[in-house]
Amino acid sequence: MNPTRRNFIKTVAFGILGSELILRLPPKAIGKVEDNGIEIQKGYKIFSSETQKSMEALADTLVPGAKDMGIRAIFMNYVSANPGMGAFFDAGFWNLDTVSKAKFKKPFYKLEKKEDKKAIIDHVSVANRVFFHRFREMVIKFYYSNPSVWKRLSYNGPPQPRGFMDYYLPPQKVGKK
Repeated sequence: MNPTRRNFIKTVAFGILGSELILRLPPKAIGKVEDNGIEIQKGYKIFSSETQKSMEALADTLVPGAKDMGIRAIFMNYVSANPGMGAFFDAGFWNLDTVSKAKFKKPFYKLEKKEDKKAIIDHVSVANRVFFHRFREMVIKFYYSNPSVWKRLSYNGPPQPRGFMDYYLPPQKVGKK
């Protein structure tokens, strides 16, 4: 398939239509996470191993350290529970790899130079803005909600399991004494 604007629009349109159909699938039709993708319907897989590697590379480029915290497993669990979003992101990563292959003759995860990655990210962040911003937002949320990252940031976590940080005594029950 040639990396043309028309093919990209067709792919996104099919992805949107497909995500609407997939969201209406009964839960038993949703597949389990595997290294070679998620089978969400018999014969239809999303997130091939190459797509997963590009997802991990983009996440680590946007938020350094995302790969170390296991973003691949976190993201794959998220999209396996929400196949409509999975189809949306799969189409976005297809576009990312297509642009990368057209410009540098290799998928995004194989790019080594920061300048090459930046060129692809700059293009995709404008041409496929919705995908890019939604993915970046998710990676940031996953990163900062991970307890292993909290330790590196010297954040002790939510105060409620440990007590009431702002008060000398815990709140009292209101009612009859």
